[in-house]
Order: sequence, then C-alpha cells, then structure tokens
Amino acid sequence: MSALVPRPDILTARRLLAVQPHPDDNEIGAGALLARLCALGCVVRYVTVTDGAMGTADAALAPAELARRRLVEADAAAAVLGVDGGRHLGHRDLVEGPMPSLRQELLGEIAAFDPDFLLTCDPWLPYESHPDHRNVGLAVAEAACFIGFPHVPGAPRAAVRQPAVAFYATAHPNVRIAAGEFWERKWQAIAEHRSQFDPVGLLQLRALVEEQSTGEEGPYEAFKVLHPVYLHFNPAAVTA
Repeated sequence: MSALVPRPDILTARRLLAVQPHPDDNEIGAGALLARLCALGCVVRYVTVTDGAMGTADAALAPAELARRRLVEADAAAAVLGVDGGRHLGHRDLVEGPMPSLRQELLGEIAAFDPDFLLTCDPWLPYESHPDHRNVGLAVAEAACFIGFPHVPGAPRAAVRQPAVAFYATAHPNVRIAAGEFWERKWQAIAEHRSQFDPVGLLQLRALVEEQSTGEEGPYEAFKVLHPVYLHFNPAAVTA
C-alpha cells in the first residue's frame, strides 16, 4: 500500500460490522478473527442478508423450516465467538440477479452502527458462482464507498466516518492473521450449523480449510484489507 494511505490494522478495530450472505459465512471465513476481536473488546455486530433456505440437499426439508433452523443456528454460532447475533435482513436465499435495495439497506446499517471496519466476502473471487456472495460483497463495498454522500438513497444526512473494509474468501489477501488459540473456537462455532454440516461433513470442511490456510505459524485466516480510497477508480487496489 502507498505510504500516503497506510493499510488499516483490523486488529485495532473497535466497532466492526460483519455482513454475511448466509448464516454460516462469517464463521467459515473469519471465525478466529471475530473471536479474537471480541476478546480484545471490539464490539462486533452481524448482518445476515439471506435466510439460507436453499442450503440443503434434502428435498423433503421445506425451505421455510430450514430458514427457521438456520436462524437459530446462526445466533448460537455467533454466541460461541462472543458476537451478538445481530440483524437478519431476511432476503430470499439464492437471489437471481442484483439486489438493488441492498446497498440502501446496508447504508442504513452502517449509519446506525458507526463501524470503523466492515467485514464481508470478496465479490471479486475468481470463479465464484454463488450470486449471493457476489451481490452481498459488492453491496458492502458500494456502501462503504458512498456512505459519505448524503444525496445517495439510504445514506445519512449527517456526516459519518467511512469504514475500512476487510474481505474474506479472497484470492488477493494482503493480511494473514494467525488463528492461535481461537482456531478451536472457530470450529466450535461452525459446528453449531448442524443443518449444513454433519460430523463427517464438518471434518471434511476442516481438512480442506486447514490444507489451504496453514503456515509455519499454524492455521491462519487471510484477508484483503483496504482503506476506502481503494474502492473507487484505483487500479492499485489489486496489489494493495
């Protein structure tokens, strides 16, 4: 990053808004970081965009029942990390096409909570086929970019600070954070999502994640952390 615009240190976050497409994404992408931040005294709030009702291979399980289960699981998983379950926006899972109202909703969430950091999935992950991940990540980035423009629909009339953004599930990480003692807490939280992972599936997921994110220091989580100046008209963002 440019010496003129130093990279924000996410471990210094005091108020973080973690916006996830589905009820388990925050834990999978950043569970250890979230547990660490809570232990450091950071106030973390979740915003879950969709109800996760399509997330099953069981044709006999009604989407409405799955959505109900996932709501309970999401709050239980967040509590394991020390996070308030936060807000569930209730959008339908697997949205077709853009979500035109989402940026406006997120502007309101940012204005109400006043975070210094936003956390979400990277919408520019190559080969990402899930529209909810693309739409939600992009809407978060747009909201961070436009929060200071009072005439943008949904933006606050009074000035608020512009938060930095950290993306998980990214192909261009610029920060690695050792999971340390919080690695087991991450997996305890993920285990609360019983509708998504039976014991065998949980072991398989953990093996895959650890294969991709274990270094000399042990397991870590990787993020693309950007000052908001990189979110508009800035080709240097890719290598920042």
